[in-house]
Amino acid sequence: MAANMTWQLAIVILVPIIIGVKLDKAYGTKDVWTFVGLGVALIGSGLVMWRAVRAANRLPTIKLTEEQKRAIQKQYEEDDKE
Repeated sequence: MAANMTWQLAIVILVPIIIGVKLDKAYGTKDVWTFVGLGVALIGSGLVMWRAVRAANRLPTIKLTEEQKRAIQKQYEEDDKE
């Protein structure tokens, strides 16, 4: 899931900024389209991260009994003593 989000972020951030730079060069504007691309990239990256968090929240979680929790806590305490 992290690798998928990494590729999505790379595309969502790089593509609008690169297009903005090329538009600035083509029209002779001074970084206007680059900043527009940056704004689009920020909005897009927020959406990618929001979708990733929603997908992560849908993953199943393990429900432990109180006995299992105590056993894990005891193991942590034993590991800390070493």
